[in-house]
Amino acid sequence: ILWVGWRLRIAWKNFLFSLVRRRGRIGEDIAINLLKKNGYEIVQSQLPLTGSCIVDGKPMDFNVRVDYLVERNGLKYLAEVKTGDAADPKNIGTRRQLFEYAALSRSEQVLLVDATSKKVMLIGFNHKQKID
Repeated sequence: ILWVGWRLRIAWKNFLFSLVRRRGRIGEDIAINLLKKNGYEIVQSQLPLTGSCIVDGKPMDFNVRVDYLVERNGLKYLAEVKTGDAADPKNIGTRRQLFEYAALSRSEQVLLVDATSKKVMLIGFNHKQKID
């Protein structure tokens, strides 16, 4: 009985994961069309960025992957695709992710593509704040 319960739990988790992946793929397709409709050209997808930080005095490198690098009117932007509640710039996880992308790319603006409500938002950050 325990084995059957364990297998059902795994099957349920796999099912939920497949739904999330499917939603993500649909969101990516919507985002591509939405970006093109708004005049953006897709330059690259799954753009890798490398960063580093210092942990206890030792350097640590890390990698992130941005959904798209796009271009419009000669300007390039990083674009991140989100669906549902994650597509809200008020979402702390999304905002932190976008801030990390902006910092790593040394840009002040990134695009947040809301595939659910079909909006492209230009998100700006001010990196010049200083704590006294």
